[in-house]
Amino acid sequence: MERSVYSLTRLEATTLVLLPRAGTGADEGFVQVEPTLILDGGPELGVNLGAPLRLRLWGGERGASRVRREDWDSPSDWGQLVRALKLGSDQSPFGVWLGALEDYSLLSAHLVRHYSNRTNPDYHPAGGFLTGTLGPLYTEAFVSDVLGARLMGAELSLDVQHLLFGRGREPGRYTLAVSAVHDWGRAGGRTSAVTLAHLDGTAVVLTRPGLEAHLLMGWGGRPGEGGSW
Repeated sequence: MERSVYSLTRLEATTLVLLPRAGTGADEGFVQVEPTLILDGGPELGVNLGAPLRLRLWGGERGASRVRREDWDSPSDWGQLVRALKLGSDQSPFGVWLGALEDYSLLSAHLVRHYSNRTNPDYHPAGGFLTGTLGPLYTEAFVSDVLGARLMGAELSLDVQHLLFGRGREPGRYTLAVSAVHDWGRAGGRTSAVTLAHLDGTAVVLTRPGLEAHLLMGWGGRPGEGGSW
């Protein structure tokens, strides 16, 4: 079957004023030019490219460049050119997503919950995650910055019912999962690197329209340093 790819190109321009932070500094005025390229190849292919280019009209330190330096002063900032890149869908055995991570949770969300990688207005990374399914196994891995060492993690989940009795009508009802996350300690400065790991079991004991009851059991800690929660 022939697959069609639709495209959209757009250029937007607007003015922008940045006010002083905590009463320090001075107003800065910019004209913001934002090109966009969108390719839509259906549910399993999507590309959205573009980033705002802020050209200074007034303000800033003496000798400040015409382009706002804070938007492009690290390799990670070039990630903002990729707003979204999607390969695969929820029904695909393999999928990839690149772009901004907004309110992201890693599967069971024991280690990463409601995470956003663009809360700093001067830091514009492209994060990404991939998903994969093989029989009763499902995995998801993510990085918060594909161009820099920041935060990364993965979770592997085993569908116990599928393993013992074959694929059921409600996949993922009884699962065992292991997850790990590593923070390199390089976001906004230098801090100690931290690794966390978690092992858990989940059973969905009741499902009704608008109502679910889960039983959860888990253990986690910092590998090699003891402690649990």
